[in-house]
Amino acid sequence: MYISMSRLRLPESHVADLLDAFKHRAGLVEDAEGFIDLEVWHSDRDPEEVVMVSRWETRDAFTQYMKSSDHQTSHNRISRALRLVIKLERLDHLHTYDVVAA
Repeated sequence: MYISMSRLRLPESHVADLLDAFKHRAGLVEDAEGFIDLEVWHSDRDPEEVVMVSRWETRDAFTQYMKSSDHQTSHNRISRALRLVIKLERLDHLHTYDVVAA
């Protein structure tokens, strides 16, 4: 399994817009080969942070999707004004793990 975790930071006044964009996303990633799931996390403890966690069968599946036109289409749906205030604070990749208990 390959997991990508993006910690996004943006002004609290724009967080609702980003969360709404995720709730109404195009859903193109669901058809990507090797995609397992996507979760978006937000906490009142740090109201300017949004964490996006996606799980993939392999790192190659993730990489291929990131290079795809579907990924570009998904990002282009977010307004330019919103894209300008989102900062990628940290990107973590957890890979080469096998799920041994669930």
